Amino acid sequence: HGGGSRFRLCRRGEPLTEECFQRTPLAFASTTHRALFADRVVELPATQVDSGPAEGWMRMPLPDRDPHPCDYEVPPGEHCSARCPGCGPPWYAADSACPANCAKAFPGLPSVASADPRLFPDPLGGADFHSFAIEDTLAVPSSLLPGEYVLGWRWDCELTSQVWSSCADITVV
Repeated sequence: HGGGSRFRLCRRGEPLTEECFQRTPLAFASTTHRALFADRVVELPATQVDSGPAEGWMRMPLPDRDPHPCDYEVPPGEHCSARCPGCGPPWYAADSACPANCAKAFPGLPSVASADPRLFPDPLGGADFHSFAIEDTLAVPSSLLPGEYVLGWRWDCELTSQVWSSCADITVV
């Protein structure tokens, strides 16, 4: 999936909108990520975006090896043939972002749009991505008022329109 992520805060009690989270982005406090396995920890170099519209975002530390890194919106009356949880009836969750080979879906693009392993080697040696978690360290702004917040994590994929998010209730003291 590639892309990058950002952690942000929204004060609890406010509507949980993108605008609310954009008001309080959190800075990364380390130049490394940690891949946490059941039996070991692996330090990975971090790449933070230092300028432009994505300033403050952190690039995903693992190269995109997805053989279908693009997606497309399925025409009305048809359904995506992807075999993922929720992609079939009754939800058809992938209809607005159906995985596709980039060159077939968008003629003119290269037949392999994923990261070239010769240029972007996998720092975890092909470990199953379900076998570890990525840990980041964040800096809490000194101007942040104590109280109840929702911590939001947003991951925008590199070659698809997918946006992944997660959140947690936290207390800042």
